[in-house]
Amino acid sequence: MAEISFDLNFDLTTLDDMETEENAARFANLAEEDLDDIGEGRNEKSTKKSTKWGVKLLKEWCQAKAYSTDFEQLDVPELASLLRRFYGEVRKQDGSPYAIKSYRGLRAAIHRHLTGTPYNRQVNILRDREFQSANNVFLGMLKKFKREGLDVSSPKPAISESDLKAMFDSKVLSMDNPSSLLNLVWFYLEYHFCRRGREGLRSLKKSSFGFGLDDENNEYVFLKFNEATKNHPGDLQDDFQSQNRMYATNDEKCPVQAIKKYLSELNPKCEYLFQRPKSSVLESDEVWYTNTPIGVNTLGNMMVKISEKAKLSQKYTNHSIRATTITALSNAGIETRVIMAMSGHRNENSIKSYCQDASISQKRFCSHILHETLTGKGSAHGKSQSNSLGLSLRNVRVHEGCLSTTESSNDINVTSAVRAETSNMSKLFSKCTFQNSVTVYVQNQ
Repeated sequence: MAEISFDLNFDLTTLDDMETEENAARFANLAEEDLDDIGEGRNEKSTKKSTKWGVKLLKEWCQAKAYSTDFEQLDVPELASLLRRFYGEVRKQDGSPYAIKSYRGLRAAIHRHLTGTPYNRQVNILRDREFQSANNVFLGMLKKFKREGLDVSSPKPAISESDLKAMFDSKVLSMDNPSSLLNLVWFYLEYHFCRRGREGLRSLKKSSFGFGLDDENNEYVFLKFNEATKNHPGDLQDDFQSQNRMYATNDEKCPVQAIKKYLSELNPKCEYLFQRPKSSVLESDEVWYTNTPIGVNTLGNMMVKISEKAKLSQKYTNHSIRATTITALSNAGIETRVIMAMSGHRNENSIKSYCQDASISQKRFCSHILHETLTGKGSAHGKSQSNSLGLSLRNVRVHEGCLSTTESSNDINVTSAVRAETSNMSKLFSKCTFQNSVTVYVQNQ
């Protein structure tokens, strides 16, 4: 048998070089500065700005009081003593106190600065026992502001029903032209998806939304991906997945039809959802928008511009739409957990802050009741039939959840649309029938 011999002309170092090249292509090579930037990316831009403001203010105070501005290096007792005095003495440039919201943000800013890069201090100036004396001064100042009538901050108002109607009646929200169609689609997305102010608007693309059919063949629009938001940034503790849907209504204000029309008119050369409208177009034109996305600031002031164009009763902000969505759902009796699933809130108390106040029409009606009581025109006269709740059913006037009796007729007049389903209303008025959710008639016994 012949012997076969051959040489392996193969350099093992070549294998090592190939593996090194593959690893180099597979794994990124980041400098420390790059890693710091990624770490800082966990905070929103607005949060970074707030932190910078708070730290600058504390350093200015330290300099004015002849303290070292390097407060980050102080040990815990010295830092606590410094903050205790700072909380009591900090003022605006004109000597007036800060608004309560700004004052609260000031302490939070200092905390973020100390615990973030590059200091990474293992202290909690908000809760640690060593800072209790400083926080007592902080809380005392908040109460002082309240007593002195300096708590002027208020949540963004929900859009009133009359202003909602005015936006559509004025054609500022419509499908008639590029600008109005843009306003309409933007408003629908903010309203139905309960979005936060300007958050994430600039990054939305034409491919961000999809269309689907539910088990009853009803068409809806949904967001294809889970956004990183302030309440749900995507950290380890965050497993929230938004599943909001905007359903077709098949009427003149159908949101799904508006979205479809808008998408069909967008410029194919631009991938972003919100594009600048052309100054003039024909109904037959295939493209209504330019190859230029709308800027962040313009999107952030959309509701202000809509308020001006529609001549609304006040200038609303983007966040007012979110407040409108939550208020409407709450007034309709939707469970808090369902509202939280739509809005993305983590805390039930955050929802209550939107709904704890009465609406304008409710306040007006309650004031009317109080005046009638003083003038003797109240409803304590006459006999009438009552339901199981002890409420008069002979002449009951219903106004957005407020009840009072009248002396006119046997009709129950609904002076404003009651946000509740007939089944829920039937529990309240067991002897009533409903007709078009406008006028309710008493059934005589």
